[in-house]
Amino acid sequence: MWGPEGAPFYGRAIAIYLTLDQAGVAWENKGLDSLPDGSAFAMPAVTVDGITIGQTPAILAVLGEKYGLAGKDFTEKCQVLQGIEDMNDVFGEHAKFVDDAERKDKWFAYLEKKMANRTWIAGTAEPSVADFHGVFAFEWVCKKGIDFSAYPKMTEWLAAIKAYPVVKKMYASCVDGRQMIP
Repeated sequence: MWGPEGAPFYGRAIAIYLTLDQAGVAWENKGLDSLPDGSAFAMPAVTVDGITIGQTPAILAVLGEKYGLAGKDFTEKCQVLQGIEDMNDVFGEHAKFVDDAERKDKWFAYLEKKMANRTWIAGTAEPSVADFHGVFAFEWVCKKGIDFSAYPKMTEWLAAIKAYPVVKKMYASCVDGRQMIP
């Protein structure tokens, strides 16, 4: 897997590392050249039980299911998958939020409404892979200086996820030039 040993930042693999760490799984970083031919185009990619998969949302769906971090029942599993895609969209849209306040407000109003009676993105009892992917997306939102303080549930979520033990540990590992994102 691509990550801190191969680059000075966690990047798109943030949620993958958080998921594996939360699950207590031992993992090893390997370079792109070590992937089986044709198994993935770019990093991050993981090999689990002999099968290699690429693309962060797909990896999170697989790892979340395997390690119990993708919801406990059908409803939660659907909400987790939607949460992964919502956070993927926030990442994809974040640069537009800088110059398009209406677009930013539309997205944050949507997220705020979803979070109305929740602590975590998918409404799970503990953070799921969707919350871990949200760490990545919100690193970019914050890096761009996008103000979302008018959305208290999202502000609370960000504070709560940053305080969650595996996430807090990852932030604490950002020393000697290591960063969350480039």
